[in-house]
Amino acid sequence: MAGITLKAEQNTSAQGLEETESPSNGSLDDLFRRVALSDRKAFEALYRQTSGRLMTVINRILKDPHESADVLQEVFVKVWHQAQTFAGTGSAWGWLTVMARNAALDRLKSLQRKPEDLREDTDILMQSLSANLSCPADSRGLQQCLSLLSEEAREAILLSYVHGYSHGELSDKMQKPLGTLKAWIRRGLLELKKCLSA
Repeated sequence: MAGITLKAEQNTSAQGLEETESPSNGSLDDLFRRVALSDRKAFEALYRQTSGRLMTVINRILKDPHESADVLQEVFVKVWHQAQTFAGTGSAWGWLTVMARNAALDRLKSLQRKPEDLREDTDILMQSLSANLSCPADSRGLQQCLSLLSEEAREAILLSYVHGYSHGELSDKMQKPLGTLKAWIRRGLLELKKCLSA
């Protein structure tokens, strides 16, 4: 989405929480048609008209302004790429709010996942780690070995290899120094290799 910046326009979540009026559906339909044609000015206008109210929708679910701001950005990235799929049937505002609500619920589910609940991640992790571990493993074996790691090492490995976090992003999310995170991941991978090879 080259040339379009959203975060700079997101002053604070409070801005969104103060807006209570839904935008005009007629104007939104027109903006959607233009966004579907990759009209950046229309996209910026759409953002200005709807972001505050959508932030309210998202924050009611997440109750965390920082997470809500991230989800809001994700929603507008999807809007930019998927506006052409809105056929004009029904309410454009309704389409936006459903997208925002679903994205917020997905984020809430991911935030509430317990570190021990690894079944959804193990298949992806096996593929990602195969080159690093160089040893055979099945999903159940990997899950058992992951459960033996420290909580910090397990979380760092899953966020890095499954969810695609960079080391810098991990440092921000887990609020730990970069060197500490790298050490956790390195030690965790060595422990996994030893466990899976046993």
